[in-house]
Amino acid sequence: MKALKTLTAGAVALVFAVAASAQTVIRITGSTAFRKSTEQAIKDILNPGYTVGYQGTDITKPSQSIHTGTTKVGNNSVIIKTSWTGSSGGLQALAQQSPVILISNWLQNGLTGSGLNTGPYDAPTAADVSMSDSYQASSLFYGTGFTTLRDTPVGVVTFVWVKGSSNDPAIQTSLAGVTNMTPFLARLILSSGAPLSMLTGASTDSGVYIYPLGRDEDSGTRLVTYDEAGFGNFGSPIQYQPTIVSSVITAFAPWPVNTVNGLSYPLGHSGYNSGGLLSTALNAPAASGLVDGFGDKIAFVGYLSTADAASVNSGNNNLAWNGVTYSDAAVREGKYTFWSYEHVMYRPTLGGITKTVADQLATQILTVDGAANGPLISTMNVSRAVEGGVIIHN
Repeated sequence: MKALKTLTAGAVALVFAVAASAQTVIRITGSTAFRKSTEQAIKDILNPGYTVGYQGTDITKPSQSIHTGTTKVGNNSVIIKTSWTGSSGGLQALAQQSPVILISNWLQNGLTGSGLNTGPYDAPTAADVSMSDSYQASSLFYGTGFTTLRDTPVGVVTFVWVKGSSNDPAIQTSLAGVTNMTPFLARLILSSGAPLSMLTGASTDSGVYIYPLGRDEDSGTRLVTYDEAGFGNFGSPIQYQPTIVSSVITAFAPWPVNTVNGLSYPLGHSGYNSGGLLSTALNAPAASGLVDGFGDKIAFVGYLSTADAASVNSGNNNLAWNGVTYSDAAVREGKYTFWSYEHVMYRPTLGGITKTVADQLATQILTVDGAANGPLISTMNVSRAVEGGVIIHN
C-alpha cells in the first residue's frame, strides 16, 4: 500500500462533509480472482495522500474497499468503492436491464485507525464498472434482455487446481503423491467424485474418495475452470459444503439449494462466493475418520486463481494442469493453458469522470498492475478467442 492516512472517524466525517459535493463516487464490482491487481491499480492512479479503508483480513484482497483522493491524471476528486461479488455476478449486475441488480454492501465513507472498515454500508446501489474473467458472450447474461457492455481486455488471469489435506496420516501420505489434474479427472470429480487411486495410481487408495469444493454461479473462476476442463460453464456439478470446527473439516454435504442474484440453483450446484473463503476451506484438513455415505474415506480438491491459491499451504498444494506446472513463462508460451483474459466492463452509456477514471484504471492494469495476477498481455506470445478455447501463437 503506497499511502495510508490515519484519521479519527470524526475527522474523516468532517473532511467528507466539506468535500463530498466535489467528489465523484465510482463503484467497482466483479472478479474476486483479479482483485489483487485491481486494488493495486486503484492506489496507483491516485495521488499520494489518499485514504483507504477495507474489509477483510488482507488489504490486497479485501471483500470491500473504499479509496478517497485525487487522480494523478486530471486531478479528479474521487471516492472509489469496491465490492467483489464475483465475475459473473458483476456481469449480471451491469448487463441485466430489468430488474436492476443493486449491490448492498458498499462501504460508507470512514476509516478506523488501522484502515480496517467493518461498515456501515450505503443503501443498495448499482455498480458502474465490473471486472470480468470472461467475455460477456460466455456468460448467461448476454443477448436479448441484456445490455451489451463495453469490453476492454486488460490482463491475463491464471488458475490452478489445489488439493486439500487430511489429519489421517495414511491419506496425507497418499495426497503427497497427488501432483497433477487432467481435464478427464476434473470432469469426473465435478460430476461424481473420484477414487484417490485415479490420481495416485496406487490401488490401495481406491477406498478414499476425492470430492470437489468450488465456487458459486457468480464466479468467473468457476466459468473458466469448467470450460477449460470441458465440463461446460453451464454444466451441473455436485460440489460440497464442508463443516469446519476448530479449523478441521468434521462433516460435509452437497452444497445447499441456493439463490444467487434472483436465480435458483439445485442441491450441489453452488459453492463459495469468493476465492478467499474457498482457500480457507482448502486449508482446513479433513478429520481423521471422516467418511462419505458409502463408508469411504474422504479428501478434497478445489480450483482457485493463482493469487488465492497462494494462501493454501503457501501454494504448496497447487497441482499441475495436464502435466504442466504453472509458471508465467509456461502461460506466455502456451504450454500451461489454465488461464483467461481479464476484462474491464461498463455500460456504453457511462460517461463523465466515472468513465475517465475507469479508462485510467484499465490502462494502469494493462501496462503495470496486471502482473500481480499473471503475465501482462503485452508479454504474451500466444492468444485465444474464448475461455477454454484453442491457443494459437501470435
